[in-house]
Amino acid sequence: MRNDFTLFNRVVPSGKKVVYYYAYNEDGERLGPWSTGQTTKTAARNYCHGLIRKGILVPGIKGMTTFAVYAADFWDWDKSEYLRDRRKRRILTEAYADRGRRLVHYTLNPYFGKMRLDKITGEVLEKWIDSMMAEKDEETNERKYENSTINNGYYGMLQAMMRWAAKKRYILRDPFLDVQKLVVEHKEKRLITKEEFDRLFLNDWKKVWDNDLLMCTANKLMALTGMRVCEVLGLKGEFVFDDHIYVCAQYDPKFGYRPTKTKTKDNIPLAAEMIKDLKALMKINGNGFLFSYSGGDKPVSDRDVYYYLNKALINIGISEEERKQRGINVHAWRHFCNTKMLDGGVPLKKVQAVTRHKSERMTDNYTHFNPLEFTEVVTIQNELLKKQPKKKEKAKNERPALKLVKITEDKKPDRQIKAS
Repeated sequence: MRNDFTLFNRVVPSGKKVVYYYAYNEDGERLGPWSTGQTTKTAARNYCHGLIRKGILVPGIKGMTTFAVYAADFWDWDKSEYLRDRRKRRILTEAYADRGRRLVHYTLNPYFGKMRLDKITGEVLEKWIDSMMAEKDEETNERKYENSTINNGYYGMLQAMMRWAAKKRYILRDPFLDVQKLVVEHKEKRLITKEEFDRLFLNDWKKVWDNDLLMCTANKLMALTGMRVCEVLGLKGEFVFDDHIYVCAQYDPKFGYRPTKTKTKDNIPLAAEMIKDLKALMKINGNGFLFSYSGGDKPVSDRDVYYYLNKALINIGISEEERKQRGINVHAWRHFCNTKMLDGGVPLKKVQAVTRHKSERMTDNYTHFNPLEFTEVVTIQNELLKKQPKKKEKAKNERPALKLVKITEDKKPDRQIKAS
């Protein structure tokens, strides 16, 4: 480093005089200050020369070399100073750290790995965002990343890393101060209609779902409650009661049984017919995981849930192309539930309390509600479970041909739970 360092005295809160130092990068920019822990400048100077020999005059970064060096342990659950600091202030999961590690390995290091940390400026970040927007999917040749995906999955994680670097004074300032998130154009979604809901769950569900009670019930539960698929997979028989279920955990394929996304534990009111379906699964899986092919020891894979929903949609005449165009997937049940509850007159705050979809602004606004008193919610659920009068059917020869989903054998579940 040019000019190496400068020393100065500082009186710490205890009243003791300690020598601190500033370091300088190759461009002459000043970094720091950091404590030497010494009380004399001679001892402090010797201390700094020792750091230079080790290549660690700038704490945490070996000679201010590369982003890869800085990122090496940033998301390590046990070693990361950042994660230790965050855990003091909010509940984190190892899944969060794992997402960070995968992001660094697959996306950030290939682009930023060889760059010096202090050379990652706002302009560099803008070029990175442009490259993400321009990347194409190899199979479809369409954009690989939507703006919302870049904002939520990539921008935020890298911003946390650079903001921490600025806080620890590894760099002069946070480069994200010069960058804004991308505009998100919300696509119009054509969700499942009541008629399609009936065809999926009420008319001839055994044919639509290949007589698989488990997969049909999992999707119907999401449609009526807005539960996330991981919360459904984490539901155990011991948490099913006569008029409600207790949602207190989720199941992650890698990290197992863990707290819900919002870290909350909630009683969710449920229609008697849906409770009956869940208790039918309890006869098979007891108090263990309800949605299980192994007697309740372990839940099914979320891939199975995705597969059977796609197949059921095709069985009622919604092609794969139409499904994608309309944005229908497992997560779409949350939109379906929210929409039906609001259309049915359930107040917004109560809908949020049931679906546990809390924005930062609304987190504390409805904590005084008791979901078990939400009679409107059960009323809407019962309305959804009521069959509509049948419309005059078209002649059989007018029915469009159905096209089956292609799926590799390893994605199919080994067993099914058939309706009796």
